[in-house]
Amino acid sequence: MNAGSTMERVYLDLKARIVGGAYPPGTRLDPFHLAKRLAASPTPVREALHRLSGERVVDSWHQEGFRQPIFAEADLCDLYHWASALIWLALRDPPLDLSEPEASLPRMEVEDYPARVARLFRAIALLNGNREIRFAISNMIERSEFFRAAEARTDPSAEQLLSTMEVAFRNAHWTELRSKNALFHRRRVARAGRVVAKLRPRSQTIE
Repeated sequence: MNAGSTMERVYLDLKARIVGGAYPPGTRLDPFHLAKRLAASPTPVREALHRLSGERVVDSWHQEGFRQPIFAEADLCDLYHWASALIWLALRDPPLDLSEPEASLPRMEVEDYPARVARLFRAIALLNGNREIRFAISNMIERSEFFRAAEARTDPSAEQLLSTMEVAFRNAHWTELRSKNALFHRRRVARAGRVVAKLRPRSQTIE
């Protein structure tokens, strides 16, 4: 395997672990320790961490390394407001004509809440022809994935609200979907403190 393919493999593997919540908030991500788990040398791991830092998927400080992000309540509220604005932007102009919106949001037999949120938001992003909006939504999805499960645990109505958004999308009811998006994110902001408490951040080094 050449250096380029190794670096891409390490990046994708590490990114999947981080956005999937494999490491608790505040966990120090040490390239040398991670290299053992990823079957790679520390160099491609460090390069992957720098790339993920640029995407704001991990936190980094000069000469202090990398860590899984820690969100204060205000940080989480800012991200929710940003997510709401991005989805609104994607739906602001008449969406691209979808003859079968159902096909772009297929029903799955087994799918958890975080996966459903990601799937719906990606489908909404594809409605808009602006690549910058689509990239920003994709990045927002990745930065949010690790705390989505905590949303469902702290808000019993979260899955129901998500279901109403999915129905609006499948029926191409874009005005209703814009309204549901605003309601969904207002509830996320109102419960951000509960989500932060559920995450219980702690600091540790991956060994």
